[in-house]
Amino acid sequence: MFKIISKIFRCLMRNPENNGMKYSMKVKNVPNSIKLIKKELEEIFSDCSDFIVREISIGNEVEIKILIAFMEGFVDKIMVNDGILRPLMIDSRQTILKKDINKSTIIDLLKENLLSVNDLKELKDFGQTIDNILSGDTVIYIDGKSIAFTAGMRGWEQRGVEEPDTEAVVRGPCETLRTNTSLLRRKIKNPNLKLEMMKLGRQTNTDICISYIKGLVNEDLVKTVKRRLSKIDIDAILETGYIEELIEDAPLSIFPTVGNSEKPDIVAAKLLEGRVAIFCDGTPFVLIVPYLLIETIQASEDYYSRAVFASFIRLVRILALIISSTLPAIYVAGNIRFF
Repeated sequence: MFKIISKIFRCLMRNPENNGMKYSMKVKNVPNSIKLIKKELEEIFSDCSDFIVREISIGNEVEIKILIAFMEGFVDKIMVNDGILRPLMIDSRQTILKKDINKSTIIDLLKENLLSVNDLKELKDFGQTIDNILSGDTVIYIDGKSIAFTAGMRGWEQRGVEEPDTEAVVRGPCETLRTNTSLLRRKIKNPNLKLEMMKLGRQTNTDICISYIKGLVNEDLVKTVKRRLSKIDIDAILETGYIEELIEDAPLSIFPTVGNSEKPDIVAAKLLEGRVAIFCDGTPFVLIVPYLLIETIQASEDYYSRAVFASFIRLVRILALIISSTLPAIYVAGNIRFF
């Protein structure tokens, strides 16, 4: 039952008439103005802290503006520096660009002389450039030209930190913030996935990231999360457990009111249901709010099972919970003897 309701709820969210999962663009083709491109990108990727845009100038006699855009954590920055930035910012100074330079000249110059990239493609559709950015490519826009280049320089963040053998723990710090956000971005390739940054801890200044999907989440929920986080005033934030204790609704309750997970697919599924996720630098555990009591008997595999089978398994878990909590009490009550 719960699986069916959950699937119907997610299907309604993915309805084409729901603009929550779409990003609106004022232009269809790549604009020939860097200012217009930059403005459009800032609107689409607003509140996306992992979106990087860099404006540079190339040429000596005549300067041409170039805009480079990519998602942090998706690309290899060394490849971007060596294959794009260095040739355009340094090598282009030795190339004389005349005032009567035409469209084909600058395009051919970039492809054949300046950009040392193996996988280089031309794009004319602005929406396609956005999709390529979200897929991990680096996009190069040229001022005065309605053509953009996409360069394949993907370099996923990998989990390379191992757990100490002598101090093994279930939950504790071990990973960087941008590694975790990039794993989430790979699941949800949409600029409506917002990643807002803030710092907590007077002494540690720990990076905290608030993640949600604009259009699906309740804006009041986002404001409530931000307000509770802004009220946190302690010396150190070393793990999400610190935050969980300070923002939960009922600190004295034996039932959790804030969920947590270290699986990117689970966090992505919760965000698609309209939840808010809270990342903390140095830990793979992500807080999810709000948290429902029924989720304590759910399993991550429920999202991948068929609706009927998953619903049956959940009903079995509920029945087992009722039997295990009431049957011992009934047995003891039935065997009480009054002396």
